[in-house]
Amino acid sequence: MFAGFLVVRVVDPETFGTFSGVGVFLGYVLLGHGGVINGLSRELPYELGKGNDGYAKDLASSTFALTSLISAFAALIFLTFSIYHFSTGNETLAIIFLSYVIMGAVHLFNKQFLPVLYRTNKDFNSLSRQNILIGIGNIISVVFVWQWGLWGLCIRGVVMAIYESILLYRSKPYTLYWQLNFEHYKKLFRSGIPIYMVGYVNPLWATVLNNMIFSLGGAVSFGYYALANIVQGAVGVIPTSFSQVIYPRMAIMYGEGKTIPFIIKANIKPLIFQFGVLLMVGIVGAAALPYVIPLLLPKYVTGVQAAQWMMFVPVAQSLGALGNLYNVVKRQRLYFVSLLTGSIIGTAYILMCYYLYGFSLLIFPQGLILGKITQQILAVALLRSLYNRDVK
Repeated sequence: MFAGFLVVRVVDPETFGTFSGVGVFLGYVLLGHGGVINGLSRELPYELGKGNDGYAKDLASSTFALTSLISAFAALIFLTFSIYHFSTGNETLAIIFLSYVIMGAVHLFNKQFLPVLYRTNKDFNSLSRQNILIGIGNIISVVFVWQWGLWGLCIRGVVMAIYESILLYRSKPYTLYWQLNFEHYKKLFRSGIPIYMVGYVNPLWATVLNNMIFSLGGAVSFGYYALANIVQGAVGVIPTSFSQVIYPRMAIMYGEGKTIPFIIKANIKPLIFQFGVLLMVGIVGAAALPYVIPLLLPKYVTGVQAAQWMMFVPVAQSLGALGNLYNVVKRQRLYFVSLLTGSIIGTAYILMCYYLYGFSLLIFPQGLILGKITQQILAVALLRSLYNRDVK
């Protein structure tokens, strides 16, 4: 969050909006594997829980090969757009897209494949240390932006993408090798496609909303909204981190033969604690922003109210980690209905407000809050349907 504030203090909203607007397309790169990485996220800890370590590592290596091919294709797409903009004389967009060639090439590795390999308590300790190093790097690399503005944003994005990839790959728990095993892909696809459908409702929803802001409000409005995105990224790391630990923990318990009620009981207390912490952070943060932002980031005052609302989006998803249980027991249909219903309701609210009152940044975090509350209520209410299931 601190690094994000430093960046937007240096560059104006339009410049930041133009750069981050191209970055919206990275959200689509994460869709390319079609569910195979999602299958690995379930099968890897499950097989470890059953004691099949060798087979689990083979699944990881096959997924490594597929991720490499998808990443190469993503880099080629960004390169094509860069060449196109160079040919039309738009050198600014051309250089931005050129920087995203590298970011696109490692994005799937950094955000999905490599973190999935860290599944045990020892692995989580390693991942935490790496996150601290990445956070320090985020702060130090602001120097690029301070020195060169928009071009510094491009350099910083490339440097941090490579740095994060090196850290995650160097400390990975398993030795990976290149293999294209279609039997593995079939297994992971069958296991992962329901998780994929469920797992990408919210990321795809967020990407669509960002596209709406960029297309309806323009680069300047998207730049102002950066303040809300910084807040969500900073506070949202709490529920994301809880989920990152609880999901494989549930899968390992299930692989060991634990019952559904036992798994829920073992994981509910941390989430209740998380809700209390996030609520306090949301209240304090929302109260402080109107005083802090005019002093530190006077160019972004227009985005303060949206950022205040965004403080409560992580609160609304505090119990979201329980939804991972649907993936563990392979009963994602009910979870999918919950997530889709919430995203539809949230988007409907945004569109209704837009057509009634016109464009406003406030309606987007408000829609997110409404949608995520709906998702959480439905997902938790339907958990009881899993109690008598024994599907592995």
